[in-house]
This record gives sequence, C-alpha cells and structure tokens, in this order.
Amino acid sequence: MYRQLVAVCLIALMGASGVYGSCKATVSSFSTQDATILTQLAHVAELTLQCSNSAQPSLFAEFPCGKVVPVAKVGDSKYQVSWVEDIKQGSSGNVQVRLFDEDGYANVRKAQRDGDKVSTVKSLLDITVPTKSAYKGPWVKAEILAAFLVGGVAYFAFTTKSKVQA
Repeated sequence: MYRQLVAVCLIALMGASGVYGSCKATVSSFSTQDATILTQLAHVAELTLQCSNSAQPSLFAEFPCGKVVPVAKVGDSKYQVSWVEDIKQGSSGNVQVRLFDEDGYANVRKAQRDGDKVSTVKSLLDITVPTKSAYKGPWVKAEILAAFLVGGVAYFAFTTKSKVQA
C-alpha cells in the first residue's frame, strides 16, 4: 500500500513538473526594413527549441496585445512565428512573447472564455524577440524641396530683374 502511494505521488510530481521538462530557446528575428510604401510592418521570429527530454511540442504564442496564434514548425526543433503591426504603432525594442504547449493553450482558451486574466496561465517558455524600426522615408519630401527651390529661384530672378530695370 505504501509503495503504491509513493508511486502515485512520484507520477503526480512528474506530471506537475511538465510534460516537456525544462525548455530553452535561441531566437533570431527579422523586421521589415523599408516602410516607405507600406501600411504595416512585419516581424518574424525563428526559434530553436531544446527541451530536456527531446520533445518537439506544438506551440502557440501570445503577444503583449493579447492575441494568441499558432507557431509554425519549420524543421527539427525549429519554429517560426510572425506578426504585423501598424507603422505608426511600430517601434524598435524587445517584444515579450509567451509560448504555450497544447495543454497551456487549452488553459488560455478556458481563461478567455471565463473572463479571467490570461497572464495567470503558466506558459511553457517566455522569449524576448528584438525588433527594429523601419525606414519611413526622408524627413522632407522631394516635392516640397523642389517647390521651395523653384520659389527661391523665382524670387531671386524677380528681385534681380527689378534691380536691373530700376
């Protein structure tokens, strides 16, 4: 009886420690670099996940805005997640992304349905994705610069003409 109780406690302890054990991720990222003709910036994070028991779980990512999206598996232990944001809201810096496995995602959906805070759900792993701001064009548009240049030349021409005729 005592052995069965210890075995049940050990199984429960292993289940509580997580199916995937401890996981670590290395992250590389890409952000749109030129936004002169775009309305949204794209960000892509590629991560290599290494779990202690060599598992390769299906992942879901939660962004700071509260949106939860599936993470694409692109190779052995390689995952990719992407998102877009408006140019006016886009800035450089670090974005904190929470990753969930299937059980964690189910808990997130349950919390959303019940109206609870999603931040109380334990994530499998939190990653920091560095993002860069995009080039949004020159400070002064070429058309405006050309108009001022033409105006300056015209002013110079008319003042010189009036001085010559006087």
